[in-house]
Amino acid sequence: MAFACLFVPDFPVQALVRVEPELGSKPVAVMEGAAPFTKIFCVNAKARELGVETGMSKVQTDAFSGIEWRWRSDSQEKTAHAALLDCAWTMSPRVEEISDEAGEILLDAVVLDIAGCEKLFGSTEKIAADLKRAATEVGIDANVAIAGNPAAAVCAARGFSGTTVIADGEESSRIGTLPLASLCFPAEIAETLKLWGIYTCAQFAALPEVAVVERFGQEGRRLQLLVRGADPRPLLPKENPSEFEECMELDYPVDLLEPLLFISNRLVEQLCARLRMHVLAVGEIKVTLTLEGRAPGNKEQTVHIRTLRLPMPATEGKFLLKLLQLDLQRHPPDSPVVAVNISATPARGRKRQLGLFLPLCPEPERLEITLAQLENVFGEGRVGAPVLLDTHRPKAFAQKHFVLREMCLKERTGEQEARAALRIYRPPLPANVKLQDEKPMQIVCDGLSRRILAHAGPWRTKGDWWSETAWARDEWDVLMHSLRPKCQPNSEEGKKEETSLYRIYRDLRSRQWFVEGIYD
Repeated sequence: MAFACLFVPDFPVQALVRVEPELGSKPVAVMEGAAPFTKIFCVNAKARELGVETGMSKVQTDAFSGIEWRWRSDSQEKTAHAALLDCAWTMSPRVEEISDEAGEILLDAVVLDIAGCEKLFGSTEKIAADLKRAATEVGIDANVAIAGNPAAAVCAARGFSGTTVIADGEESSRIGTLPLASLCFPAEIAETLKLWGIYTCAQFAALPEVAVVERFGQEGRRLQLLVRGADPRPLLPKENPSEFEECMELDYPVDLLEPLLFISNRLVEQLCARLRMHVLAVGEIKVTLTLEGRAPGNKEQTVHIRTLRLPMPATEGKFLLKLLQLDLQRHPPDSPVVAVNISATPARGRKRQLGLFLPLCPEPERLEITLAQLENVFGEGRVGAPVLLDTHRPKAFAQKHFVLREMCLKERTGEQEARAALRIYRPPLPANVKLQDEKPMQIVCDGLSRRILAHAGPWRTKGDWWSETAWARDEWDVLMHSLRPKCQPNSEEGKKEETSLYRIYRDLRSRQWFVEGIYD
């Protein structure tokens, strides 16, 4: 058995650096707490080199210059933890979150079972390097350790930087070299061990088990097994996410579209990178903008929500950002934005078989951008595809968002049914019809008189009788000489009598006759 652990040092700082990459080369300190009790919660290595320490008050840290100050963001830490889980899922479906003694999930580390993965991804050293590379792709600098059990992997990832591979049976000796301060020991136990002169994991592991249990209880027993790398606890895997989310809280309100898109671009790229790790695409994207101020009588902040339902799954961040830009141009927020949250519903990537030399249909991404640009010009709901309504009313249709159908080439078996298409005249052609025994016998239309050779009908349709737009009519299918022949009369083919099948109807409210269309 083999287990790997990904641990993120200075996790609250790295959660902020993910969405602000320019902070990666600067000393950063994360603050929390309301004034005047504001204190430093976490700092990175460059800030520690300048002398900034965790727990300092804001007044104490004012003497330091060149440090980037940021407030702690719980939402960004949760999204960074979700990205860390995605990195682990690229190697194994069995991934577990780590909890402390109180049962709360620790966001800075995850454990995964990599037993059998060597046949797919190579040696354990290569797996460790691939996990570190995957974390780097989502903006996280993580320590990776591989050991024979989860506890040993966690201790090694917390204590050793970079990638570490511990051979089977060497867990106790390798972890014994680590200082106790590098592991997450409870403060009370750590202080007691310090008074005893215990500073390394090897010294703590050498203590008698009975004495440790008498003084620290079962928690001491668990910690001793932890530093020995012999914890037999099984792995409890976590289920894959059903939604991917990225967010960013802004230091200052943003009221212009260009800086808002600059921020959204980072979040969209992070989402696409995480989805590609799962071999998934974006099926639907939801943007929630938290606005400055609150509505009267409402304690919660006002939000501006936009949902983009894509016609086909997409993985390109530039395409999603362009659609978001066009949508925000049509529906801009009413107030400056103080936080941006973008969530994506995953979908399987599209599978299409293109032609040998030319695509069978337009590229879906470019077509969707073109439709969005047209909608910006002509207005909301004026661009799309017509859909027939469930009614007998003529010419009744609705317009919905245009969706490009997948091109599926399948062999058709059996005989195909012959079908006729009705080409409708818009508007219908006015006509005069002579009846005999309540049946049409002759028609005059477009200044031409034609005798009806055969007819079928009538079919009476009516609807909307309860409203002012009530309608009713009788329809006939008639065969007669063509009103607009395809061949010229002086040609040899034109000398033959060309006949066509027409649809005519009588409006029962106006008592008028019309030629609605010709059957093709």
